[in-house]
Amino acid sequence: MIKESFHTVLIKHLDLMQNKDIIPFLQTISEQEDISVIMPNGRLISGYKDVAEFNKDWFADIDWSLSYQIIKEECTDEMGYAVVEIEYKDVDQNGNPYNKIYYLTLIFKKNNEKWLLVHDQNTFT
Repeated sequence: MIKESFHTVLIKHLDLMQNKDIIPFLQTISEQEDISVIMPNGRLISGYKDVAEFNKDWFADIDWSLSYQIIKEECTDEMGYAVVEIEYKDVDQNGNPYNKIYYLTLIFKKNNEKWLLVHDQNTFT
């Protein structure tokens, strides 16, 4: 098995999200109950099953797109995190397009030599 660096896994995770590629995306997140996502409205989604279901529904929506820029990333032997600026484009319920900028904080933990997402926090600017 080839060991991937934290940076490589981070880019892969973001690209899979950007491309709405759900099956390999889910392979970048922890299957343990320790995974959590905090939405911009403060809603907490926790546990692999709920996080996976949320992402499956979100990726199935064809209206949105995003681009990203990594602002900061740090890692140790066991943990890594990144702050990412996201430009998110979507349409509202009336079909009107809108854009939002938000910060995405991602925390990955190394488990059996594999970097997996354990926390995802979204904060509107």
